[in-house]
Amino acid sequence: MREPYARLSTRDQNPQLQLDALAASGYDKLVVEKESGKRGVARPEWEALLALPQAGDTLKFWKSDRWGRSAGHVLTTVNELRDRGITVVSLTENFDLGTKEGRFMFAVLAAAVGYELELRAERQAEGIAAAKRREATGAMLPGKKKTGRPRVIGPAELATLRRLVADGTSVTEAARTLKIGRSTAYEALAQR
Repeated sequence: MREPYARLSTRDQNPQLQLDALAASGYDKLVVEKESGKRGVARPEWEALLALPQAGDTLKFWKSDRWGRSAGHVLTTVNELRDRGITVVSLTENFDLGTKEGRFMFAVLAAAVGYELELRAERQAEGIAAAKRREATGAMLPGKKKTGRPRVIGPAELATLRRLVADGTSVTEAARTLKIGRSTAYEALAQR
């Protein structure tokens, strides 16, 4: 049995690249999950998938970073599967996890991915801290008045939202029409 796993970690991430590659390689059952890979986040589809394969089966994945939280976590999982006689295949990384050289290359690549994630988080934290310092001193970047996410709904959208709701449209339908979240619509109506 061939069972691929695809994981999406952000709301905006498009799965099509992963799904196309997995479909081209062929499979018997596809497991797709939209969860973060970070520690402490439950991945029920992943846990259920790990219990299914028998000796001689193959688990496929698009890239090693779709499988685990860290290089150590991924390698432990791969080794446990290998001990059960299950073949593990990466579609984008050209190495054989059945050999010691392949596992070494996998470990190096997984460590590099982990390093990049830590660097990205560090840069993001530094950027947020710098923006807060600029806001505190009144030296914001041109065009910015405050830190944080930009407003989703402006005055024109708010007027349209109020008009739709006043005309009998439900808040949910009005939010869909304006392509904003329902909670955003309720919050906007309550604040103004």
